[in-house]
Amino acid sequence: MIDLFEHNRIAYESALSMLTESGRAAVVHPTGTGKSFIGFKLAEDNPDASVCWLSPSEYIFKTQIENLKATGVPEQKNVRFFTYAKLMMMDAAGLEEIRPDYIVLDEFHRCGAQMWGGGVQKLLAMYPQAAVLGLSATNIRYLDNQRDMADELFDGNIASEMTLGEAVVRGILAPPTYVISIYSCQNDLERYQSRISGAKNKAVRDAAQKRLDALRRSLENAEGLDAVFRKHITDRRGKYILFCSNVEHLKEVAGHIGEWFGGIDGSPHIYRAYADDPAASLAFAGFKADDSEHLKLLLCIDMLNEGVHIDDIAGV
Repeated sequence: MIDLFEHNRIAYESALSMLTESGRAAVVHPTGTGKSFIGFKLAEDNPDASVCWLSPSEYIFKTQIENLKATGVPEQKNVRFFTYAKLMMMDAAGLEEIRPDYIVLDEFHRCGAQMWGGGVQKLLAMYPQAAVLGLSATNIRYLDNQRDMADELFDGNIASEMTLGEAVVRGILAPPTYVISIYSCQNDLERYQSRISGAKNKAVRDAAQKRLDALRRSLENAEGLDAVFRKHITDRRGKYILFCSNVEHLKEVAGHIGEWFGGIDGSPHIYRAYADDPAASLAFAGFKADDSEHLKLLLCIDMLNEGVHIDDIAGV
């Protein structure tokens, strides 16, 4: 039996009330607070109901199932999982086979994407009687004209809302330590120098050059990434995630591993995981299972941006 933490129990009870009244309810809690357990509790309490669970990726759902099993609770047999991408490609016959009593929209802010959103709207239109539960760390699509997906999908029915700051203050999440370092700025300096050299007013040019020269002297004394990592990576056998923007960037970062992390561990264990890599699942599983004395580094693209939880991550 799923035993919810207090903050999730309160959210669950509020969501049940909203689902009964209007058929729509959203829970907006930060990543790491256990939102998925609210959805699994709904499935557990309604064992004869069919639950359609939608998520951006299989990785998110797989780790949620792993977290559920880690508490001693078996996987819910009445839950059918689909990615938003798969739902988008399904025809009417495929949608007719789902026949959900409940629909869970995990990371529901992603439903605002044009293609994914179209698939969700088809499903909702086909099953207007299905109760819809939304889970996300944010209901706002900040780069999409500030669209509020709680308004668009749930008519503003937010059963529970919690900010990251509130979660930290209440002790639900541990406060993170942020380290900010400027380590690569040569291109910026050259661009500023070009702008200064092109200035027509001598007084403006001289004043700007004086400031730029002072900036150069300060940056020359700044620590490089090797020193930054050596200083702030206190867990020398810990697991760290290196987020990369694309495959080219991942290869570039991999080429600097020895330079950046050699002062911590001369033989770190390196893993790579990204969506187009067929070996990603094995790499991700190996990273999670690695309990060696070495530094563990996971270079990844996109896959771990949201909703994926690993218990013993030391930093990113």
